[in-house]
Amino acid sequence: MATAIEPRVKVVEREDKSLILTSPYPAGVLPRNLAHVFLSKAREVPDALLIAEKSTGGHWQRLSYGSAMRQAQSIAQWLLHKRGNDKAPLMILTGASIQHFLMTWGALLAAIPYVPVSTAYTSVPAAYPKLRAVFEKTQPGMIFADNFSDIWPALAATAIAESSLVYIGQHCHLDATPFEALVSTPVTADVEQAMESIDHDTVARYIFTSGSTGMPKGVIHNHGMICQMLASRQGLREDDALEPSRYLDWMPWSHVGAGVMRIASIIATGGCIYLDDGKPVPGEHHKTLENLAQVKPTSYAGAPLGWSMLVDALEKDAELARVFFSSITSMAYGSAAMPVSLFERIQALVVRYQGKPMPMSTALMSTEVACGLSRYWACDNQTVVGLPMPGAEFKLIPIADRFEIRVRSKGVTPGYINDPEKTSEAFDAEGFFKMGDAVSFLDPGTPEKGLCFAGRVAEQFKLLSGTWVLAGTLRAELIAACSPWVRDVVICGLNEAYITAMFWPNPAACAQAIGGSDSASLTFEGMINSDLVRAQVREKLVQYNQLNPSSSKRVQRFTLLAEPASMGDGEITEKGYVNQGVVQARRADIVASLYAEPGPAVVLV
Repeated sequence: MATAIEPRVKVVEREDKSLILTSPYPAGVLPRNLAHVFLSKAREVPDALLIAEKSTGGHWQRLSYGSAMRQAQSIAQWLLHKRGNDKAPLMILTGASIQHFLMTWGALLAAIPYVPVSTAYTSVPAAYPKLRAVFEKTQPGMIFADNFSDIWPALAATAIAESSLVYIGQHCHLDATPFEALVSTPVTADVEQAMESIDHDTVARYIFTSGSTGMPKGVIHNHGMICQMLASRQGLREDDALEPSRYLDWMPWSHVGAGVMRIASIIATGGCIYLDDGKPVPGEHHKTLENLAQVKPTSYAGAPLGWSMLVDALEKDAELARVFFSSITSMAYGSAAMPVSLFERIQALVVRYQGKPMPMSTALMSTEVACGLSRYWACDNQTVVGLPMPGAEFKLIPIADRFEIRVRSKGVTPGYINDPEKTSEAFDAEGFFKMGDAVSFLDPGTPEKGLCFAGRVAEQFKLLSGTWVLAGTLRAELIAACSPWVRDVVICGLNEAYITAMFWPNPAACAQAIGGSDSASLTFEGMINSDLVRAQVREKLVQYNQLNPSSSKRVQRFTLLAEPASMGDGEITEKGYVNQGVVQARRADIVASLYAEPGPAVVLV
């Protein structure tokens, strides 16, 4: 197994007190393009498993590297014949699947950009305007979906269906080309010529931001951006190659982490991915647990919410925990800060079943940044997000007791599609991309110990007194302080006199305390109406407030939420973290009750 290098960083202080951070380690070899990464690995390990997914009968359908390459080349040939010199992108309106994978790589081999679209844009009517915005930004030449019957209302509602597009799909009532026709297309020299034409500036895909504060922005990902990420990761290892990993992953491919970095890294190292049909939400997570027992992944990653639900299950089911830790060799998390208590519970399980702690990696990246900060070494502090990856240059600008962080690298997007104004706004005069994140040093005197995530710059808000509240940092502190009774929290207080909080209870802990062992049978209403649970959360908050009396941290009032967070309504993003703004907007009546006198659902602290 390849081993990680020791953490090191170069720090230069400028006259304006800003800091420039770089890695002293060189990046690995920069691949020519993503098409050649895939082709070389398919030739090297043609019979190795690349991707698998569950059939309707519950069996795993598997696809090897060699078979995947042959089918992707056929799709590329069909696209080139159908499109000619037209490089209008391919839009993909379906979740992760083997067919989605093949369409993606067929487009990449043909040097045609693709646009993976969030499934929420076609399943939630309120998101239809975002679908229309994506369509208008990209002007796709064709659309792929595995079932057009499901998405037809969205296409019709947004007038996309009236466009002169080519529809590709299975079991479709439209005049569409069946997927089988694409993968059976004979391959000519045109595909190789297209692959040879791809350089680092060739657009690979357009990926859209969440649009949580407005319409989504289309981020340009070129081949060089992802190739730089692969080279940077190679530079963080002592060996020339990484050991192949076996992943089980539910994360959506419309986001940068799973759809770009993970897939590209898996292919570059000859690993494989099993597509998880579960999600970290009530009613879906049991599928993940079943799949974990079947797949026995060597690597597992997810948002803290997903880890929280997994830990609840592993602590309850010793056999599942034994199976999980019998194979796992690497763990990672991202999308949101991990509470201390959750981190400690994970490590306690690792020690119980493997005898010693396991490093848990994380990173600070974004839709626009594929080569960012990475924690690639063992660390006991879960807030550390790492140091610059090889090939990335960071600028830290002092803001109070924190730093705004900006990055310059070949692994940064060249900009937003058809939006020069937003592109210009996103970069400073020196070409550093403004990530919008804040960081701090774990130990300012020893910078190689790493940088800690200190919230989003935009997440901070002011109370009526003018006091700044760092909501991202406060969220992690409150989850830790109220452990094990709560799973997550939404911080309120913008333009108010004091801070309030809305908590979601932790079903596993509440069920055990109330007297049962089955959290599935305990409703959220039962939890929040329990005098024991309410008293325990109140006691934890009283203790927290005694240690944190300042108005920037003290929680004056709180309530427990009876309704779980909704992924369909956008309260939980596809990546598995809580969207604070959406929750507050959707539950505005509850927020108002927190500032009423006294408010029926409010518990005073």
